[in-house]
Amino acid sequence: MRFDGLDLNLLVALEALIEERHVSAAARRIHLSQPAVTGALKRLREYFNDELLVQRGRRMFLTPKAETLADPVRRALLQIRGEITRAGNFDPATTARHFVISASDYAYTILLSNVVVKAATLAPAVSFEIVPPSEQANDRFDRAEIDLLLTVDKLALSGHTFTELWRDDEVVISWEGAGFEEIDEETFFACDHAVATFGPERRPSVADYYIDRNGWKRRVAVQLPEFGALCQAIVGTKRLATMHRRYALHFARLYPIKLHETWVTFPDLIEGMQWHSVRDDDPGLRWLAGLLEEGAKELRESRS
Repeated sequence: MRFDGLDLNLLVALEALIEERHVSAAARRIHLSQPAVTGALKRLREYFNDELLVQRGRRMFLTPKAETLADPVRRALLQIRGEITRAGNFDPATTARHFVISASDYAYTILLSNVVVKAATLAPAVSFEIVPPSEQANDRFDRAEIDLLLTVDKLALSGHTFTELWRDDEVVISWEGAGFEEIDEETFFACDHAVATFGPERRPSVADYYIDRNGWKRRVAVQLPEFGALCQAIVGTKRLATMHRRYALHFARLYPIKLHETWVTFPDLIEGMQWHSVRDDDPGLRWLAGLLEEGAKELRESRS
């Protein structure tokens, strides 16, 4: 599609080039080959009669023209992604749509997996892509490239409505064979620990953030990229891990682990969902959010 002689598909490449300032990184981001992005940059330079990005040593820098284009291009693509490409009716029985959702393995196991199964019957032409939480995922959300964000309230992104789905509390888990009857404060800090962190930034879980914020020191023996790997790191050892209760109960059916109450009350985990504000009138997203709210209601009732 062209507008005033500009192929609008080039705007996607331009946005990536401006933000990444690297041809290879831009190519990876928009899932194109490096030669394809190099060709797109050549065409953009011809259209704008400007170099846009210039090489200095090993780095590329934006020209003044590229800097002035950055915000208008971002706004234009945000409107296209949020208000134009998602406009119209959504019939789950017939519409083919690809939803991209950012969610932790915990959120996927506890709720999202059931919604994906339910959608297979209600919307057979719909597909899903689940990506782990990270700053990169948040950046994609800000560009409206991610449809839905499942996150905790403390990590919710500003400027977008946060809808609570369910709550959970924290427990300490140990291997059944470790011989722990209860975990008091002294035992907790005397033991080695396995922890889960998220994304390249290694963001801590809510419980681990609470521990760090209080200045409590412990020895982390194993650091893992997801909650689901914690059980394998403690079974057969005297290590401990802190886990959301719902997830711990799920894994207790699969691994020989024991759940212990925390020696102090940790803050509740509040899990919810967010979508970009430009998607407020997206009928497909409203449908998906409705499925999540129905599933969350069943989840809450099963705990009561």
